[in-house]
Amino acid sequence: MAITLSEQNIKELYQDSVLYQPSCTGYEDQAEVTRLCPQELGTGYRRWIQLRDIDLLIHNYELRDDVTLPGIESSEGSLEFGFRLSGNCTWRNARQTFLLDGPRKLGITQLAKGEELLQVDIHLTSLAMLRGFMPSALSGSPAIEHLFENAGEQPYHQIGSLTLAMQVALNQLLNCPFQGLTKQIYLESKCYELVALKLEQMKTCDRDQSSKTYPLLEEEDVGRIHQAKDVLITHLENPPSLMELARQVGMNDHKLKKGFRQVFGTTAFGYLLQYRLERARQLLATGDVSVTEAAHQVGFANRSYFTKAFCKQFGLTPGAYRRSQRSTFYTS
Repeated sequence: MAITLSEQNIKELYQDSVLYQPSCTGYEDQAEVTRLCPQELGTGYRRWIQLRDIDLLIHNYELRDDVTLPGIESSEGSLEFGFRLSGNCTWRNARQTFLLDGPRKLGITQLAKGEELLQVDIHLTSLAMLRGFMPSALSGSPAIEHLFENAGEQPYHQIGSLTLAMQVALNQLLNCPFQGLTKQIYLESKCYELVALKLEQMKTCDRDQSSKTYPLLEEEDVGRIHQAKDVLITHLENPPSLMELARQVGMNDHKLKKGFRQVFGTTAFGYLLQYRLERARQLLATGDVSVTEAAHQVGFANRSYFTKAFCKQFGLTPGAYRRSQRSTFYTS
């Protein structure tokens, strides 16, 4: 069953949800609030942690039903560094990182049931805290300079891939072994580390010319780009060409190519490859299908190519990943 909720519905459900208290240690952190996911929605939690000039939000939940959120529009928006470790939805994919600033307008968001969503959001109160480090260090990158020139006034949205260094820092942040003041300092240092890694990624992308900041897309165009994404997902085994895809959604291929990178941070067929690999990983994690079956189900005709692409994406061959998941299942 699919359900539709407004942003206000979500806030009210969480306000009335169970407030988690770590009774095992007797320690109560006034700067941290954890609320369990409302039973009506699923399992998991949202955790809010207040640091100096930083609001840290950790999402970790799994929905019982498909959820649709209508489009939202905000005239104001804090500077947000987001890191999605797992879970796909309309606007975000697993292993993506993003930077948002200024007014924002999002279309309809769809969240799938039974898929774990794990994301870390770092909200900075202002860009002033970054300017205070070393102003000259912020120059030399068109993407970063554009961010600072239009701070808070114009919509800014930059997407990239989650790097290994980011994954390490995120794992350390999520598994912080400290309490009290030590915990606050540790988490703050990890937030700054992740911000630094994201900014460095943007500078590297500038050099590689693989990431650009584009003018804000019209809502109608964003809808067509999401329609193109849906077409690709529906035809995993035999996707259309870029020209045919553009024709199906009513855009020219050049605009679709640029717009797809703006919305999803990669090309149309780069997105298709990532989706195929993530879907294959999920199939292999169940232990119910073989490597050959998983490759075939997501549209890979060549097992050798599938193995190379999977290993590049996840650091393990498909067979090794499947064995590791089966080992975890039998020893848990």
